[in-house]
Amino acid sequence: MELKRRMFLKLQLLLILLTVSGCTTIRPIILHPIEKSDIFAIEKDTLIGGIKTEKDGYFLSEYYLNEVVKAKVE
Repeated sequence: MELKRRMFLKLQLLLILLTVSGCTTIRPIILHPIEKSDIFAIEKDTLIGGIKTEKDGYFLSEYYLNEVVKAKVE
């Protein structure tokens, strides 16, 4: 009976430690909604700055890519 009690106490301690340590590593998630001004619908063969688009599609603004996504477009 004493062995079961010790195992139960160890299990409780382990669960408490996992809960406490897990809570300290969680960071808040910041959402950046895409606004209508950040999306452009561009048709194929449109000239943009001397470059002709090869596909129809929707593209994100440079501001959204640089500030929110932190991506660099080559």
